[in-house]
Amino acid sequence: MLRMDFHELPDSFAMRMEGRFVGDFAEHARMLVARSKVPSSFVADLSDVTFDDATGEEVLVWFKEVGVKFVADSAYSADVCDRLQLPILNDSPSVAELDRAAVHRRPLTIKTRIAAS
Repeated sequence: MLRMDFHELPDSFAMRMEGRFVGDFAEHARMLVARSKVPSSFVADLSDVTFDDATGEEVLVWFKEVGVKFVADSAYSADVCDRLQLPILNDSPSVAELDRAAVHRRPLTIKTRIAAS
């Protein structure tokens, strides 16, 4: 299962992923990002991703190509970012910390939970 939370912050757009970034889940994430206008500051927090497959890695590389930057606060997510040469925001707080710190936080714009059928 994959959980994706999208947050609109004062100066950026953030996506937090939790769980397995694989197959149809990864393709769904690509579709959601492709349908939206990617802002100049788009951050994907991979800290709670527990596994990815070839499709997930392909989508992460596509995210990089459209300008997404990454947060990787776990050993697994840091390894994925290193292997795929994804741009990591150095010394940046996680999306959850950014969200809590936002003074003029807007409500969650999209929240989706994808479960295997």
